[in-house]
Amino acid sequence: MTEPMLAAPDSTILQPGHPFTAPELAVLCAEGTLRLVLPGTFVCAAVDDSPALRSAAVAALVGPRLREDAVIGRLTAAWVHGHHPMPAGLELLVTRFHRLPLHRDGLRTALHECLLQESEIDREPPMAVTTPLRTALDLAFHGEPVSARRAISRMLVARHSHCRREQLLEAIQATGRRPGKRAALELVHALPRLGSIP
Repeated sequence: MTEPMLAAPDSTILQPGHPFTAPELAVLCAEGTLRLVLPGTFVCAAVDDSPALRSAAVAALVGPRLREDAVIGRLTAAWVHGHHPMPAGLELLVTRFHRLPLHRDGLRTALHECLLQESEIDREPPMAVTTPLRTALDLAFHGEPVSARRAISRMLVARHSHCRREQLLEAIQATGRRPGKRAALELVHALPRLGSIP
């Protein structure tokens, strides 16, 4: 007799009002039925964590305009890729000015204008995100040093991150003359080469 196939758990991102109220979502989390992805976004507790799920949570919060036009970057991208804890705010990269969405559930959104090559963008998740190499490059230049070192270290030792120390150093060197280049190189050179990163 054939074993019945179990349906995959619903991976829909839930938000207050769609269809549950905020108190109802809090109760479902307390009961273990749902779990928090980002403040204001919830998913069935049986759904595995993944870059696609984390990207979907960001997409749900930022609204349709930024979902189409922006790219998840910096520490938020590091979180999407699984190399940083849940961020305190969302960091998005845009090519031109956008009006910021309303802050939701205390999660601030910061927009950074920059130009990205198509090779620096991963469009597989529900919302575009910078590749690990571009994410590490941005963090080396713009990240708060402690958080940047931790996130970049994790990316460098991750088996499937496609971000290696030599690639990152080459990418920094290729930026030409720009402020912060020496500090970015020193940050990467000072990172541990072997061992697990806490």
